[in-house]
Amino acid sequence: MCEPEVTAVEVNQRDLVDKVLARYPEEFTVFRELLQNADDAGAQNFAIEFQSPPGCASNGTKLDLSSAKVYKWLVKNDGAQFQDTDWKRLTKIAEGNPDERKIGAFGVGFFSVFSVTDKPIVKSNGKMVSIYYDGDQLFVKKEQLSCDRDKWTVIEIELKQESTIPRIFELTRFLVTSITFLTHIQSVTISLDDTELSCLTKTRNKASQPIAISEHMVRKSRSGTMTIDSVELISQEVKVIFFEDALVGGPKTLVPRVEQEEGERNPTKSKGFFSEKMSKSNGRMAASKIAATASEAPSLKSGAQFSAKCSIYSAKVIVSAKSSLEKGVESATKKKPPKDFPFEMVFFSKDEHDKQTQEEVSNSGFGSVFRGPQGLCPRLEAEHAARIFIGQSTAQTTGMACHMSGRFIPTVERGSIDLANGHVSRWNEELLYIGGFLARMAYDYEMNKVRDAWPTWQKTDAEPLAMYAIKSFVFHPSTPDPKVSRIIKDAFFTCSTSDKFPFICDQGIRHTKDIRLYHHHFAPFMRTPVFPVELRPILTSMTLPEHLRVGPYTFKDVVKELDSRWLSESEMAACLRWWSNSFGSQGPLDEQQRKWRNELLKAGRTHSGGKEVRLSSISKFIDGRMLGVRRPDDPLPDDTIPPPLIQSLSSSSIPEAFGWQEMPVIHWLRYIKDCPPDQAHDITRAPTFAQHVLSVLSTLWHTSLDDNSRSEVREILQDIACIPTTISTVPYMMRAQEAYLPEADVFRDLPVVRQELLLDFRMEQVLQYLGVQKRCDIETFIAKAMSGDKWNAMDLARYLITSAQEHVTRVMEMKLFPCDGGERRHISELFASTEINKALRLPVINCDYWDSNTQEALFLIRKGLHEYPTIEELIPIASSDTDRAARHAAFTFLCGPFYETLLEKQFDPLKFSSHPFIPGVRNGRACQIPHGEVFSDPNWKVFGFGHLTDQFNKKNIAKLKIRDRPTAEKLFQVLESTPPKDPETAERWFRFLAEKGGKRSHDAGAFFFSAGEFERIADLKIVPVEVSSEEPQSGKTPYEVVSPRECFLKSESYPEAHFYQQLFKFVDFGRSANAFLKACGVKERPECIDVLKVLLRCPKTFLKLAGDDHERYLTELRLIAVGHKSLPRKIHEEMRNASIFLGYRRGKSNMGRDGYTHEADEFELCKAEEVLVADDMESRRTFGDSIFIAPQEELLEKFYSEMQVKSLSSCIKYTVDPDKEMLNTPNALALRKSIIEKIPIFLHEFDEPRFIKGMRVLRWHDESQFFVRACRKLDVTKRLDFAHATTGPQGQKAHPTELSAETQIKDGVNVLWIKEPKADSYDIAAALCRLLFSTYKKNDVLSLMTILDTEIDVLKRRGYDVERILSEYRENLEKAENGENLPNGTPPGPVQAPPPDAPQGDEPPCAKPAATNKFAKLLHWLRKDPKLGEVKLSEIENSIEKVKNVMQEEGGKDDKHISNREQVGGGKKQKNVGYCDEKKVAETDLEECEGQHVGQVKVWKRKGTVLGVPSKEREAFGKIISELAQVFGINQTRCHVFFHGEDSNLMGFNRNDQIFFGLEHYMQNHKDAPAGKAYIDWYYIMAHEMAHVHTPYHDEHHELLFQALATRYLTELHGLPAVREFFKCASY
Repeated sequence: MCEPEVTAVEVNQRDLVDKVLARYPEEFTVFRELLQNADDAGAQNFAIEFQSPPGCASNGTKLDLSSAKVYKWLVKNDGAQFQDTDWKRLTKIAEGNPDERKIGAFGVGFFSVFSVTDKPIVKSNGKMVSIYYDGDQLFVKKEQLSCDRDKWTVIEIELKQESTIPRIFELTRFLVTSITFLTHIQSVTISLDDTELSCLTKTRNKASQPIAISEHMVRKSRSGTMTIDSVELISQEVKVIFFEDALVGGPKTLVPRVEQEEGERNPTKSKGFFSEKMSKSNGRMAASKIAATASEAPSLKSGAQFSAKCSIYSAKVIVSAKSSLEKGVESATKKKPPKDFPFEMVFFSKDEHDKQTQEEVSNSGFGSVFRGPQGLCPRLEAEHAARIFIGQSTAQTTGMACHMSGRFIPTVERGSIDLANGHVSRWNEELLYIGGFLARMAYDYEMNKVRDAWPTWQKTDAEPLAMYAIKSFVFHPSTPDPKVSRIIKDAFFTCSTSDKFPFICDQGIRHTKDIRLYHHHFAPFMRTPVFPVELRPILTSMTLPEHLRVGPYTFKDVVKELDSRWLSESEMAACLRWWSNSFGSQGPLDEQQRKWRNELLKAGRTHSGGKEVRLSSISKFIDGRMLGVRRPDDPLPDDTIPPPLIQSLSSSSIPEAFGWQEMPVIHWLRYIKDCPPDQAHDITRAPTFAQHVLSVLSTLWHTSLDDNSRSEVREILQDIACIPTTISTVPYMMRAQEAYLPEADVFRDLPVVRQELLLDFRMEQVLQYLGVQKRCDIETFIAKAMSGDKWNAMDLARYLITSAQEHVTRVMEMKLFPCDGGERRHISELFASTEINKALRLPVINCDYWDSNTQEALFLIRKGLHEYPTIEELIPIASSDTDRAARHAAFTFLCGPFYETLLEKQFDPLKFSSHPFIPGVRNGRACQIPHGEVFSDPNWKVFGFGHLTDQFNKKNIAKLKIRDRPTAEKLFQVLESTPPKDPETAERWFRFLAEKGGKRSHDAGAFFFSAGEFERIADLKIVPVEVSSEEPQSGKTPYEVVSPRECFLKSESYPEAHFYQQLFKFVDFGRSANAFLKACGVKERPECIDVLKVLLRCPKTFLKLAGDDHERYLTELRLIAVGHKSLPRKIHEEMRNASIFLGYRRGKSNMGRDGYTHEADEFELCKAEEVLVADDMESRRTFGDSIFIAPQEELLEKFYSEMQVKSLSSCIKYTVDPDKEMLNTPNALALRKSIIEKIPIFLHEFDEPRFIKGMRVLRWHDESQFFVRACRKLDVTKRLDFAHATTGPQGQKAHPTELSAETQIKDGVNVLWIKEPKADSYDIAAALCRLLFSTYKKNDVLSLMTILDTEIDVLKRRGYDVERILSEYRENLEKAENGENLPNGTPPGPVQAPPPDAPQGDEPPCAKPAATNKFAKLLHWLRKDPKLGEVKLSEIENSIEKVKNVMQEEGGKDDKHISNREQVGGGKKQKNVGYCDEKKVAETDLEECEGQHVGQVKVWKRKGTVLGVPSKEREAFGKIISELAQVFGINQTRCHVFFHGEDSNLMGFNRNDQIFFGLEHYMQNHKDAPAGKAYIDWYYIMAHEMAHVHTPYHDEHHELLFQALATRYLTELHGLPAVREFFKCASY
């Protein structure tokens, strides 16, 4: 039997590759695939370089990209270098990347290069691989590169034939879209030879914004395969730059492209680009046509830049796939599905969408680089829709306006996602649910943004935004697979279980369940959100599910509307019309309808005729007879419905529809009598209304009123003045019994019924029935005097002189004196009828001749008549801009002898500073000038002020108190509005201000501006400086105006070569001008914040500019250490994360010339986490070569610690190994007893933050918590636990330590092991400190050792209050057992106030200020009153401003901003606060020391003090307080010095916002101390007392405000010369 013949299957690899690549039809596929591969490799930079054929490079000539030829492409990326597995996979077709987190799946991406080349070359990691065809088979050649390795992986693609360069604009647009969802790629560049053509960069904001997922959102996908863990919003920006003059794209209307020869054509443009064989060109274009086409093609100019911003909604998706699905996906993709992955969606804001649309229209025919067939920014409801991305864009659209990117599984050709294959289809459908979920999250978020902003926007601005958001999530059929958009849309609506779906309506954004469809019956009175009729198409296109649709009105809606607000009159009329039309004509209402009616009437409220109307209180309506005679504005009783509300209703239907009855006339009459709504409808005060009421009665008298009703009418009206009458044409209201008919007016001075009232023949009968008389008596003189205005005031006065006093008083209290225009005035409003008063146009009394010496004139003057105007009345007349004659007369009269004494005593210029009554000159022109803007010194005209003429009477200058110079506020206004434009003007202005302000140069300008005004000037741009420019300027030197805060004074400290000159702006306008600028905020030298900003920018550069001198660097660091607390929290974060901390590490030992070994410390700039504070010198010696240590200065160590630098001791871990334990040894028992007795004395001195958690309340006597054990041998080792330790000789190894005592936690019990026969006392104390504190110092150990080694009696003799301490300790233990909060230490004794942030547990060195925060210890001993002085951390800036506003006002005795604390109960909260107790000094105990003030600081002493206040100490202390007031920017009149003489512990107190400082305390503690120390201590005392302005109690609110005030002004404190000298700050 013959053997079967076996032969291998032969594969034509060339044809295989061509057939595979035929599935990739899109343009620029090569770049897309290589870009995806680079991103999978972690590359951040990607470069494409087109190379011209040899000899065809531009060589510096202008590029013509329309015909530029290329023969090779270089594609580079800086991702991970190729490893052996990568080289192997590169040469295998269809073997994808097995990494589940990589996009590549089918393994054919790289082979796309064979569409343009037959021999690609890959260079990476020092190796080169060439892939080439030999016949129809592919071969690989591997070589080792001879050149040095670099970070780039390079793919060389030598084209099959030369071609023109692809259109750069279109290629760039393609790449912009391609990098959108890539993980790592941030930059892509395109170049031709060495010429860069375009560059694009992608920037994602690292600080993403988390979006909360509501409970109603269904996080799991349909089958539970995927779960949305979280959603965040990320802002992303893509910037594109085109370089050189280049044809970078085609216009929107096609321009013919030159057809090249076969070897010149761009292969990516060929029809057979991805087919099996390259096609041939069939045509040519004439040379002339080629030139014309090239000349017509548009181009972008050099440096054209474009950008697009978008929001990325990113969801973290957790995968929990079933095994069957997992295997199915793995079978299809050759990799397992990922455990989690991000799913992202791009959303463009309306502004960005409109911006791209505008660029598309205006960009010289190119359109937008972000728009187009492959553009990033899609159009709403137009072509080029949003797509599905799988790393790169696919051909599958989403059906909406947002791109989506996720771990979809595409079809092999990547044109769409696979929804046909079983498991793959299930996977993709689950992913599409995530897409719908994320779309719903984005829709809700965007609509909520519009909803929140709607109230502050115009509707024309807000509505387009809402419509844009809605249209962005309208789902259209997706292509090529319409199923995609259907699945996303279904998930969009079903991913939420809530019925709250935000949508647009006429009132903004509301939920659809709250929106109603428009209906004309309800529109007039319903304010329920209505969906606009004109927007119905968008509602249709949205196709909302049934439960989310907009519905019609219901009766509940009407009741809800009535319950929610008061309807207007027209709205209520419409509502009642709707109800009447619905139920009024149907006959009697049934029970249910009556129930509805009652519910409607109960809720209905409106206003009609200016009054409230509640339908529930209505029981009557007006019938037709009454309607015919009443007026629309007639008042109605509260139980009667106003006619306008029912005017369109039938009277016959009202009783049944609403249950109301007709209103009787008597009911209406009683109402207008008893309850007149206003004066116009008061029958006793409004004649016209009274006449109308009487007309109504006369009309209805015989038809609607019977005898009983008429009698009721008379009874109602008989006691009220309701009859309109006239006395000599003057109208009056009279009671019926006091009124008269015309025939009774014999003397024409009686109240007669008005003639118009009698036009109705029926009226006389009615009036007589009411009581109007036909007969009368003679009236009194008062009535006659008021009857006319033709009488003479002198005649009136002559009569009144002999009249009874009560008659005089009654007349003179009335406004009865007639004046011009018919106005009547009170006697006190008139002036004597003199010629001067007439010339001043004043109202004069009605008489023909005035003689002030007559009896009548004197009488009128006594009763209030003015003989001449006051200054307040005269100056406005002198300021008139219309009546020149009156103005001249007023100023002449004012400067005359009559007002000389009055001006001296009564004239206040501030009241008339804005009145232009001074004749003067301004800008060379004579004019009237306000008092506050004219000055006797003409030199002030340089600022544009007015000045007096030379002829102005100098005596009048003194009379009118005209200043010789302007006020500070006026000067400030000039500086703000018209600053100097050049240094010459500035020098002249500033020098002038300095010279006018005072003789002392350092005090120049101080008299013009307050501290607050100087702060405002500091931010004004008033200092001209030369504009810096690298190129020489021709012509006039340009200047820019900057604020004083931006400048520093030139000084010898900073020569031209000093590195500060490169960082800051220095100015010099001369000594006087500089002094003024210094007061305005120009600093003498850069301060902490200035230096810190430069330092944070680049620490290494800063150190280099400082000459790499670490000592000089430390000098700057000390400046920062002093002032850093006043800096914002954000800068503190930057400081901690920047390498600005100088650290020292023990260097290698070197042999010196002296024959000894020396160790030289190395220094390096470190981050806060890379350096330690050396608080343990023993460990420093052990591990010094492995760690960087902070400079060993207290100031810098404290600064490092505040910047969260760890201490060395916290990184040392001890291991205890006791051997041969000895039970119940006498030493152990005695030591435990000593610790139990004395440890509370030691603990009493420390605050809670020092202790390890739980150690403060350790029960030492309880053996279940602590005991002492002895052993024969004690092995203790320690090791360094510090992540940033460097590798040194000691490294991280454990080191044995010679200790005779150490603690150990054994079975939850704290054990102190001691070594027999005798443990060292220092070792015992150190071990206990390590047990108690997170960090400790040597002084803590020595203090504990001393206490343990000293007998109790000896401790008492040394001053320890042992009984009190032990008693408090026992109370604290009991409180701890009961769960109560413990006090933080004992209240401090009466000592000086130190800085609040000084280190604890260590004695301050003699050269540094006291550092213990005594004030903070009060907080745990005081009880809080929550209603007074509360300070919130979020409002701390407002609290500081309130304190400053109070303290900047001038102090006085009557200030009562916050009362004395004893008046508000604060006395009970001041227990044991001896150093700040205002009750120690009663307000009546002090008397002012006249003539002993220090500047504006008053000095006080206790009454009855025999000895005077020490003058030398008074001056020194007053100077300190005065300068510290300037540091805080407060008014010095708020600060006082008092000499008590008996209590040196009393530092000061705050009484009514006046701060009193104790001179006795200063003499006791600071008299012989360094001046800088005194400034520092009293700085904190002043801050402490200032905080009491807002917070009267010593509680956490006071502490918070005190700390904020103290840290705010540390920089200004550091600027004081005495403080700088105290800290030994170096000067340059």
